[in-house]
Amino acid sequence: MVSNELDELLEGESGLNIDQDNSLNIYPNAEVRIVREQYSILHVKRLCEERKELVIDPDFQRNSVWGLKQKMELVESILMGIPIPVMYLFEMKNGTKQVVDGRQRITAILDFLNNKFVLKDLKILRNLKGYFRDLDPKLQGIFEDYQLFFYIIQPPTPERVKYDIFDRVNRGGTKLNSQEMRNALYRGMATDLIKKIADLKAFKRATDGGIESKRMRDQYVVLRAVAFYLYYTRQLIDSDSCKPLEYKSDIDDFLAKTMIYLNGHLTEKMEKEYVSLFEKAYTQIAETLGTDAFRFAPTGNKRRPINMSLMEVLTLLFLIDNHLACLPDIKERVNQVKQELDKSGLCKGNVDSSRSWNERLKIITTLL
Repeated sequence: MVSNELDELLEGESGLNIDQDNSLNIYPNAEVRIVREQYSILHVKRLCEERKELVIDPDFQRNSVWGLKQKMELVESILMGIPIPVMYLFEMKNGTKQVVDGRQRITAILDFLNNKFVLKDLKILRNLKGYFRDLDPKLQGIFEDYQLFFYIIQPPTPERVKYDIFDRVNRGGTKLNSQEMRNALYRGMATDLIKKIADLKAFKRATDGGIESKRMRDQYVVLRAVAFYLYYTRQLIDSDSCKPLEYKSDIDDFLAKTMIYLNGHLTEKMEKEYVSLFEKAYTQIAETLGTDAFRFAPTGNKRRPINMSLMEVLTLLFLIDNHLACLPDIKERVNQVKQELDKSGLCKGNVDSSRSWNERLKIITTLL
């Protein structure tokens, strides 16, 4: 399960735990391509700021962000010629590269080059003080020419394999969950869309504040809702095969491919339409079903947590039929279906199997 620091687990929650064995057997003959490269600091600056070929995600952060002392120590090490650890990049199909491991180091280096912090009270090079522009030209050259080493994970390495590599190089400190990893790997229109939906007042109202933003849990359930809506409406295309995407019980691979599709196809106009569509659906759910819309009936006097799978299918239902809210007995009908789903066991256990998803869908669409 996810970290114990999370206050309330979603009932039937899955897909946030990177330790679950979804297995690379889905790619028995996967081609993993990793090359080693070295770039000077000056070249890295050009790649990031001028050519826009190296992407440092400004919104993705680990729990601890480097302070001034760590930045100064890194600069001091570089000026002394001390090797720093190798960093990891992902190369996209369009040739751009994304930082997987090394974001804090590259950011500190660029900040120093851009005169954003001063050197002071260094442990070894005690006489060095001031901004980069204040350094002797020879030291500036030493800093700019310093070689950084990278491992670059290149296409056609499958998304699932890249996912596991990302996990392995990010095991230090607080371990990232799957949604935090997706947020780092697939920045773009996809992450913008799911954040806008998760920030909607209608979403918070429909969930009665029961899904926290901590560790991106709210964005996780929204991404699932978006993914299955696009899947059900046959809008999702697999970028590798250029055919409609098939769901094969691997939720992480499915969500990754959904984000890749959105990053490649979503326009600002489409984004506004999707946000509006979800806002209307969540508003209708809150108004017609109340604060317990996504919860099964209480056990005794104890209110149950939001059930992730129930939330998914109910959201899909209101997305594809915006006339449901007009039915006078909609709440009673939904409650009957919720009872059936609860008894079926399809909303707990192996909820991410394609069989479970299809069976839940059959039950819920009886309302249409």
